[in-house]
Amino acid sequence: MGSQMPQQQSHTGPSATLPSWTYHSPAFLAAERDAIFMKSWQPVGHLSDIPSTGDYMRFSLLGEEALVVRGDDGTVRAFHNVCRHRASRLVKHDQGKCGRLLQCPYHGWSYDLTGRLVFVPGEAGFEGLDKSTVRLVALDVEVYHGLVFARFGGDGPAVAEVFGAHEKTFRHYRIEEMQPLGRESRTELAVNWKVVVDNNNEAYHVPPAHPGLHRLFGDNYRLEVNDHGTSHGGSALTEGMDSPNWSERMYRRLLPTVEHLPAELQRSWHYISTFPSIAIDLYPDQVDFFQALPLGVDRCQFRSRSYALPDERRTMRAARYLNDRINRLVGREDIDLVHGVQAGLASRSYQRGLLSREEARLRQFHDEVRRCLPDACLDDEPV
Repeated sequence: MGSQMPQQQSHTGPSATLPSWTYHSPAFLAAERDAIFMKSWQPVGHLSDIPSTGDYMRFSLLGEEALVVRGDDGTVRAFHNVCRHRASRLVKHDQGKCGRLLQCPYHGWSYDLTGRLVFVPGEAGFEGLDKSTVRLVALDVEVYHGLVFARFGGDGPAVAEVFGAHEKTFRHYRIEEMQPLGRESRTELAVNWKVVVDNNNEAYHVPPAHPGLHRLFGDNYRLEVNDHGTSHGGSALTEGMDSPNWSERMYRRLLPTVEHLPAELQRSWHYISTFPSIAIDLYPDQVDFFQALPLGVDRCQFRSRSYALPDERRTMRAARYLNDRINRLVGREDIDLVHGVQAGLASRSYQRGLLSREEARLRQFHDEVRRCLPDACLDDEPV
């Protein structure tokens, strides 16, 4: 009797998580690269990171690099960080200044800040070369409330549409006037990128896993899901709530009034996330973005940067310091959680999980992965 291939089982019910194989399959990560990450907007930085002509930022993602530069006319443009001659990287630093030309370090080919080739050493040796037809390959770039986003491909919605449900909230914070607050942070984690996003997309774990956040929010933590993501958080720093944590007590006591924020945002923390792995955190004292970027099937980079309005008040400086202390503790708690999940996903005993109503955004995230990659509906990895 001949052998027969087993029939694949498919589960797409509203309570089903992604199957565990999607978290440790190299082939699935390769598919995610093309179907998800290469088509999605990614935050690169803020206009204040490139204030002058020739200032640039570099952003790397799964073998591709974006070079975002401020032009002579003040316009922000983005290109593949690849010389058209022999494919050398044009810049090697994550941030810097190139003057008025982008010069390849390999052979000296030079481009103006619009991407046009303007100088070739030994040009006469290149038979038939017409410099006017050679340009750096451009990328989509958009600026939203001062935050700079780039995209390697795709034709999906604009950044303003992605964050449209939160536009009224964003307007209050004057993000476009902010300056960098400290250095960019990068942490490498030994987990699949989706494990980090899963953790960030639900508050169900907050009471048992983040007692400090739970003390700050009390029963005021709320989650709202929209077409492109979610907003969660709410009124924090509830008056009269005691805490054994010094940072929480002092933050609540010292956080000053921020004149341009309405009353409902004066003591609120809001986390806004969107597909695939981007989050923007809005605090009274500062704003940050972070993202989970895949480095391998079981490795990812947690990248974040904070920005704030100039404010020399001692109470504001103290509040920003304490905010950082509180969130670094939350980050350490989350790192322990995601490492535990990654280990469990490798167990033969686990294939899928169940989701509650409190995990609505997580369900939406998994549905979007399945929409982009229908194989994720299958219980077992296809051959």
